[in-house]
Amino acid sequence: MHPRCPLRGVLLALTCLALPIGAHAAPDASVLAPGAESAAAPASAAAPASASASASAPAPAAASAAPAPPIAEGVPVRLRDARLFSIRVPRADESPEERARAASMALRAAAESGEQAAVRVERRGDEALVIASDKTIVTFGPDDAATSGEASVAALAEDVAGRVRVALAKEQSRSAALLTLLSVALVVLSGMVALFFARKIGQVADRARAFLEEHPERIPAIRLQSIEVVRPESFRAAMLIATKAGRVLFRLGIAYGWVLIGLSLFEPTRGYAERLSGFVFGPLYSLLARLIGSLPLLVVAVIAAIALIVLVRFISLFFDGVARGQTTLDWLPADLAAPTSILVRAAVVIGFFLVAAPLVLGDDDGALVRAGTAVIAALALSTTPVVASAAVGIVVVYGRRLSVGEHAEIGGRAGRVRAVSLLEVELEGEDGTFRIPHLYSLVRPTRLLGPEPPVSAEVTLEKTALDEEVRELLREAAGAVGSRPRVELVRLDAEGTCYRVTAHRAGAGAASELVGVLVEALCAAEIPLGKTGVRVARSQTFTPNERS
Repeated sequence: MHPRCPLRGVLLALTCLALPIGAHAAPDASVLAPGAESAAAPASAAAPASASASASAPAPAAASAAPAPPIAEGVPVRLRDARLFSIRVPRADESPEERARAASMALRAAAESGEQAAVRVERRGDEALVIASDKTIVTFGPDDAATSGEASVAALAEDVAGRVRVALAKEQSRSAALLTLLSVALVVLSGMVALFFARKIGQVADRARAFLEEHPERIPAIRLQSIEVVRPESFRAAMLIATKAGRVLFRLGIAYGWVLIGLSLFEPTRGYAERLSGFVFGPLYSLLARLIGSLPLLVVAVIAAIALIVLVRFISLFFDGVARGQTTLDWLPADLAAPTSILVRAAVVIGFFLVAAPLVLGDDDGALVRAGTAVIAALALSTTPVVASAAVGIVVVYGRRLSVGEHAEIGGRAGRVRAVSLLEVELEGEDGTFRIPHLYSLVRPTRLLGPEPPVSAEVTLEKTALDEEVRELLREAAGAVGSRPRVELVRLDAEGTCYRVTAHRAGAGAASELVGVLVEALCAAEIPLGKTGVRVARSQTFTPNERS
């Protein structure tokens, strides 16, 4: 074997791999069989003729192998995360990937234009163009119809145009909803800022007025050289008037600016804003529309969350001022400000998650919406007792069923009512403080005892019949302890006669004091006690005027 044969074989293999498909020729005979160079010499004379023939007529096999094969599944064309259609074959020197990328960019540009895009199909020979407004989304040919399974290019284009029309309409509706939500958030934030500046202007005006009234000697006169043009008293009066007028004018200006901002942010009222402000606030909406188209979803959600937090905080501070008496409302007493604040804040938060969250997410049936619905359902089931107790608490609080400072007995616990919230009642008794949820009052009666609760003692006397003098003695002794004394016959048996003595009195130790007074009165009258003597009545029956 020739010593250079292995090396020449390797070089030939590398040359074949480097050549494109269709350019591979038969290997040189001298490479395959050493010593055949002489046989290849006559063939070299015919090589130019064959080369010229091949140059004059291109090989049909090479022409048929030039286009790339179609892609079975196709390259998806998307608008954000939604897949609209697929491109499977190349066209006009563009691969399926390039065609899909160009179509996706055109769809995005049409969606972010802010205009109502009219989608139509235009025929040009054997091609069909899908056009949105003035932007060509995609061009289809016979190869696209053949690979997609449609009957014709027109049918394929009409099907894709319908999908594009639906997707653009949904995207524009989502953009409009996001714009409305952000506009509402900006109105709320600008309103909070306006209230802040209005309050600060009032504080500055009050300080200036207090300074002018407390230090009139520090107000100078206005002089022109040695001539007194304005006296200090007149200058001080003018400054007081200017302070009052400035406070009113500045507040009106702040309110005017906030109204203009609010009107310019919404489409139905933008005409009034333009009439009021001319061309000053007109560009604000265009800038906001551009910002909305470029802002990511997270930024919109953060802005909406900040607006929610600011609004909830403002509501809390407002009703706290009502509860402390700093703000007076004719329709809301101060003691109902705290529960009303909780209800209003809860309504705002629930309304935000039910209305604003789907608008921010842009999909009513997305994964986040489903997860949020599942979380809300789980929270609703787990907080059912709390919600039920709050529902009863609304009736108790706003119905004035219980009053702070009076005494009541709820579920067997008696005491003075210290506080009544939406969830519970706080009772202060001799054994400590009890917190009883309102839900407990649905299964156990509530006894209203008034500002002076009744205290009772049972007195057992030996061999004493129904003696009116004894009853009067017990009534007088109870009257010395509290008001509205009452003596009731409980039982009459072989052990003696048992009376229940009741008096109304507030304060700790009233029952013990009643027992002591009764014992002293019976001993002074030399009336013998029975076997059980005198004791505090633990179990008390309801009277008609004490039932809830």
